[in-house]
Parts: sequence; C-alpha cells; structure tokens
Amino acid sequence: MKIITTRKNKIVCVLLASLALLFSCKKILDPEIIELPTAENAITSSSDVEKGIASAYSLLRTVVPDKIFLMGDMRADVFSSYSQSSNVRVETNIATNTASALFNNGGGNWNQFYTVIAQCNLLLEKIPAITTYDEAVRKRHIGEASFIRALTYFYLVRFWGDVPLNLKSVNTDNLSRTPQEEVFNQIKADLDVAISNLELDYGDGDKAVRATKGAAWAIKAHVLGWLQDFAGCEKLCDSVITKGPYSLVTDTSNLLSIFVGKSQEGIFEFNFDANLREVQKNRVYNRTLGRPWYKDQSDGGGGSDRYLLCPTRQQINVMFTPGARDARLFTWFIRETYLQGVNEDRIFLGKYRTLQLKGDTSTQNINESNIIITRLPDIMLLRAEALATPAVGRTAEAIVLLNKVRERAFATPYTGGGNLQDTILLERKKELLGEGQYFFDLVRTRKLDKDSKITDGDWFKKGAWLLPIDQGIIAKSNFMITQNEFWK
Repeated sequence: MKIITTRKNKIVCVLLASLALLFSCKKILDPEIIELPTAENAITSSSDVEKGIASAYSLLRTVVPDKIFLMGDMRADVFSSYSQSSNVRVETNIATNTASALFNNGGGNWNQFYTVIAQCNLLLEKIPAITTYDEAVRKRHIGEASFIRALTYFYLVRFWGDVPLNLKSVNTDNLSRTPQEEVFNQIKADLDVAISNLELDYGDGDKAVRATKGAAWAIKAHVLGWLQDFAGCEKLCDSVITKGPYSLVTDTSNLLSIFVGKSQEGIFEFNFDANLREVQKNRVYNRTLGRPWYKDQSDGGGGSDRYLLCPTRQQINVMFTPGARDARLFTWFIRETYLQGVNEDRIFLGKYRTLQLKGDTSTQNINESNIIITRLPDIMLLRAEALATPAVGRTAEAIVLLNKVRERAFATPYTGGGNLQDTILLERKKELLGEGQYFFDLVRTRKLDKDSKITDGDWFKKGAWLLPIDQGIIAKSNFMITQNEFWK
C-alpha cells in the first residue's frame, strides 16, 4: 500500500490520507483550491481548527450540490431534456437508472465524501490536545466537525447503503464496507454530539451556513425518518419548529430571497457569495437556467437552451393544477416560459437565478445562489409526514402543518379527501423541487415505484434505489469493497 508524501505548500496530505490510503491511490486536491495546514505544523491552536472547519465546509460544498441535484432530482424523474435522442445531455438518462448513466454522472464515485470525512476525523483528533482553548469555541468546533461528518455519512449511506466506516484521519487499513446499521449508529452518535455542543444561534453573520443545534436536530429528524422511526422524527421536527429561530418567508414577492441565502427560514445551506469570491460554475444552475441569464452556448448542451433540464408541462400540471392559485408557480419557475412556453414548451426552473451581474459568462462562474440542504418548510412537511403515519396517527396536526406551507403560497387549503400521506408527499415535491429531496422522499416513503422510472415492485428489497460502486474503487480495495447486489 502506497503512503502519500508530504507537500510543504498549501495542501496537506495528512488531511486526505485516510481517503488516499483507503483506496491505495494518490488523490490530492489542487493546492490552489483551499488553504490547509501542512503535516509539519498540523493543528495546534483554535485558529487552526477554525481554518480546518472552514475547509471541511468548503470540501463538502464542492461535492454535494451536483450530487444531490443529479441523484435527488434527476434520478426521481423530475427533470428531463427536450430530446432523448439528439443533443442529449449526459444527465438526461439518469432517471432510467442504468449503470452507464449513473457512472457517467459520478454516481459510482464516493471519494470526495471521504475527503470531507478525513478532514473531520483529523479535527476531532486534534481538538482534545489543544490546551489554550476558549470553552465555548471548543464546543462549537467539536459540534461542527461532528455535524459535518454525520451529514457526509448520511449522504454516503443513502446513496450506496453499506459503506466503509472510518473514524481516523490516517488509516492504513484496507477497509471493507460496514453494515448500514453500524454507520447509522455512528451518524446518530455524531449528531447527538453536535446537538449537545452547538447553540441555536451564534449571531455572527453565519446564519444557516454553519451548523447549529437546529441544523443537527433537522438532519437527525431526517435520519430517523429514513430509519422509519417516525415518532422520534416527529419530536425532533417539533424541536426545530418550536425552539429554533426559524420562520417562513411570508413576502411572496420575495421568495427568491430564500435562495439568495441566509433567509429567516434557512436551517442549513451552502453559501455562495460573490463578495467572498465563492461564485462558481455549479452545474445545478446552468443545467436548469437558460437565456437571458446564461448567454454562452454551453448552457443548453446542444448550443441551445431547448436542451436545458426542466420538468415537462405535464409534470408541472400534476404539481400545480392549471388555473389554481399558488405563488410558487411564478416564483420557482420563470413566469414567461410558463405562460408562453419556449423551445418546444420548455419551462425553466428559476430558483437559482441570483447571478453576479458582471460575472464571467465565458466560464459561467456567475451564480451566487445558495444551495439549500434543509429549510423550515422541509421540516414542517417532514413532521406532517411523520404525524400522518399510522405509527403516530395525529392526522389533524399533520393537516395544520401542511396548510401552513400552502397558506404561505396562497394555495388552496387541504380539507380532506384522497390520501393524506400522498398529499404531503406531493406538497414536498412542489415546495422542494430542485433542492435534491424528492428521490430520498420516495425511498423513505417506499413509493419510488409510484412516481419514477424505477418500477420494480420489489425495488427496495432488490436495492434498485442504491447507486453502483465504481469498479476502480472496488479494484483498488483489492476487492474488499464489493458491488451492490442489484448492480452485479
């Protein structure tokens, strides 16, 4: 097994060693991307930890936005291209759940997630050895590193199921996959550490873009919902709603402020700010938003924005009944494209239209919308979902929460009829479209075969919802890593 040699400039191989050694390969970040401590000076002060925490956020922000859009929205068959045969975008076929489509869009590669985990492991190892430490700052740092590690493993296990569990910054063992149950136990333990160490509000301008107690409650609520512990999920959602400093954005003319970032309903999100030089070509944006926002010819895949990824009009009409009032219809989508239809009736998603006015249009490094991981309506509807399950059975409270989300959008209140759980699921689809939630929602509610192209009746047992694992990862592990059964 090869050991990585130390670089003496801006990158630290120690921070990435667990990942690199895990797969016996030298995968080093571009040294210009992020400034990290070197192996020689390691982490010896709280200011070093602060930089390390910032790096962990940055590393996670690099991998998550594309992954959650492609595997959380595209795979759920919410977006499609105009053409399935000519000028086809590489993302178009993800919803077919074929190995080639998933591999071609990074669906088999978990390496970057383990880079984040290695960073968190190092921080959690070094913090106890630092003697000069303000206690409040120390607790915050422990909470943040634990939160980031937990969230990263939560993505890993939802994507691939059994995954290697590594809690060391440097691990020379060739790790095999750990059963999901053990990984979830670690996720819950990390989130409990985060909950006990973090405050609800730090009042330092980092609202929603750094972990808080409310963010840890919210992610743990999702974890318990995923594990079908709806009673526990409901209680944590209630804590977020009743104890957290969050409220709905009620000015419907300003709903896009949610995606500008740090809104009053933001719980946790990835920050992109032009003033901090954080603008980038994030493909969530240029895949879904065309002219006049993006003007260069790469925005539509085929040199035309007719090939942008959009819900079809039929899909939108299922979500938003034509003629019915709902402020989200002309906020989430570009009004002109809905009213008139453009390029064979394409209707553009407009959530991420916050662009730097003088950005670099040649490379599309112009978007500074934040990527939302969780916000208040997500947790309100998750609580409604939990309340509506037979295990909890408090449907009247579920309806109240459902209607609060609808009321904000001036949509018609739910008064009964149909299946309440299906109604809540549809509301999550309407509210959170493009935020990487819907595929996970369908798996959690066991309804993937009802509203996607994965139609096998035994899809959950067969593992059709899991992603395949890249053959390179399997080979470099000396075949200790095994392929998911569905993809063998």
